Amino acid sequence: MTNNSPSSHYFRPDHYLKYPIVLKSAEGTSLKDIKGKEYLDFFAAMGTVSCGHNNQMINKAFIKQVNTIWASSFFPTDTQLLAISRINSVLPEGLEVISLYSTGAESIEHAIRLARKATGRKRIITFRDHFHGKTHGTMFLAQFFPDCYGATPDSYRTVIQSDGRDDPDQIMEYLDAASGDDLAAVIFEPVIGYSGPRRLHEGFLRTVREFCDKNSAVMIVDEILTGFQRCKGWFLSCQDDIRPDIICFGKGLGNGYPVSGIAVIDSIAGFLKNSLPGSTFAGNSLACAIGLSVIDFMSQENFSDKTRQLEKLFFDYFAETRFRSYGIELDGIGALLSIGLEDKSFKEMEEIYLNILREGVITSFTRTNLRITPPLTIDINEFQRGLEVIGKCIQNFWDLGSNKC
Repeated sequence: MTNNSPSSHYFRPDHYLKYPIVLKSAEGTSLKDIKGKEYLDFFAAMGTVSCGHNNQMINKAFIKQVNTIWASSFFPTDTQLLAISRINSVLPEGLEVISLYSTGAESIEHAIRLARKATGRKRIITFRDHFHGKTHGTMFLAQFFPDCYGATPDSYRTVIQSDGRDDPDQIMEYLDAASGDDLAAVIFEPVIGYSGPRRLHEGFLRTVREFCDKNSAVMIVDEILTGFQRCKGWFLSCQDDIRPDIICFGKGLGNGYPVSGIAVIDSIAGFLKNSLPGSTFAGNSLACAIGLSVIDFMSQENFSDKTRQLEKLFFDYFAETRFRSYGIELDGIGALLSIGLEDKSFKEMEEIYLNILREGVITSFTRTNLRITPPLTIDINEFQRGLEVIGKCIQNFWDLGSNKC
């Protein structure tokens, strides 16, 4: 018997237990639970379902592949080769896919492995509040390594006390102070995602590129959340003629199906050899068929204009006079947006989140932020309706208190 009760031993984050919903179906930007209640999706499964739920173009590609070949381990398939070619076609010039995986954390771990192989050095510089995964290896990149993970697995990392929002001169000072003969790479998110979303300083990318060039270090950009049209074009980190050495990607490429990968410049690819081991399900043909279809679908849609519209509507709506007294801080880019509520505790943030959920809009939250990451296919009117629900719940929480919406 299937146990859907909150008392099940299957682990779920606490807010699911306090207001449990069991989802049954989805279409476009709409989700339905087993009781028939409908929800507007401002979450998109942590930003992965970029092309909308139950997308028929993607479904057809998946079903066709199901009836052909699923997995082949180290042996390539025609679908895998086509997918690699199509991903290469949307990557910034000079970068090519060298490996596909299933999760973002896998791609990050192997990017670090490759950077160390290419430089012959070990130390990795990371930034405060940037997040790169929840495996034992990727969590060591975070500022705070949780006790539940045991001993820190690798001492060769330096977390500098900047989140990337300082001015470029200050960022360079932090980087210079953390440099040394053992420096292999600098890794960062082009938008702080997990504890945001929050934009970085507009000069951040150029500053890190200059530092890496000066120190012969590898520039690794974690575009797992920001890539594939979520923010600005296919990838956010390649602006103003700035090119990373390694890009890690995932999430939106699979539209909810697990797929990730690494793209590198040619000079680093030469160090590949056996430094990037395969993985049982890496580059399997089901994932590749979906990735192909996602890129084809995105190529026929004008998501660059859509994300600009969503961003403008979001900032315009919450800039209204009635919200100013609540001390909210708006941030993000494209369809990766956040409402900062610095004066609220985590408990209060949870209450606001739950009120919004009860009103039929699914978002996500951090200690101080509500995150908005809808499918890119969302209609402007749907987006406006969702913003109005969120706005009403924030306003009522301040004016009326907990559990009022």
